[in-house]
Amino acid sequence: MVVEVAVRIDAAMLHCPLCLLPLKPPIFQCVAGHLACGVCHGKLTDVHCQACGDGDGGAGAYAHNPALDAIARSTKILCPNDKYGCDRYVTYCDVADHQRACPHAPCTCPEPGCGFLAAPPALLDHLTGDHSWPSQEITYRAVHPLVVSASRRRLLLVVRGDGDCDGEQRRVFLLAVGAHGATTTVSVSCVRANAAPGPQYTCKVWTQAPPDAETGVKDSIMMEANVRSFSVPGEVAIEDSTVLCVPPRMLHGASMEMLLRVRIDKLGAGATNRSAIASQCTKK
Repeated sequence: MVVEVAVRIDAAMLHCPLCLLPLKPPIFQCVAGHLACGVCHGKLTDVHCQACGDGDGGAGAYAHNPALDAIARSTKILCPNDKYGCDRYVTYCDVADHQRACPHAPCTCPEPGCGFLAAPPALLDHLTGDHSWPSQEITYRAVHPLVVSASRRRLLLVVRGDGDCDGEQRRVFLLAVGAHGATTTVSVSCVRANAAPGPQYTCKVWTQAPPDAETGVKDSIMMEANVRSFSVPGEVAIEDSTVLCVPPRMLHGASMEMLLRVRIDKLGAGATNRSAIASQCTKK
């Protein structure tokens, strides 16, 4: 039976004295007690400890210490993202790797000058409550018609009761509207710090122009793409995202509205991303 105990320890004891990073197996130790992590040991030009020199009879030689390996593997701390909802205990030497993939990693508020930092569900409440961002509930695998003004910068799309594997009960997507010259751009991103631990998503966004005055035909364009994670605050950069480019002639009315249709599909966790496809403008 494994019995765990809570202890306090000087963090410096768990760090390699050579590179100052957390000790990760394999761990090496000389007879005088000086330590070296496997990476630092592999870079040494010889097997002797630099702190105590060669010594008589090879007293400064490093040797692998399996007992220290076991201690390093069993030393765990609560994830630093615990205040954002993560309750996992992580092996100390793997904390940095876990944080890069933690589903509870916080997102920053994209509003200029706002220092709010929170997990996506709290960020949703902050954006809708404190900054009056508009939001709309959607469901997966369904087509949702949206009337969006070309002057609107963003719209939050919320899937409630999602029950994703990362435990979130609300998945939030950002539909961002930008400009590239005279063209209006539309992109969709998932509000989370990274995509590594959770499901992957794809989206389809398409729109139609007003009917042609002579033929009555409506030009249509569509974008199909992988949904990227919302990680960089500020406006969406066209070079970093797959976007739907809507020319001015496809906007409706005096308010220059886009009649969009949006569909978001959830793939399994770890599913292979498909290449983003942007369709060309075609006439029906």
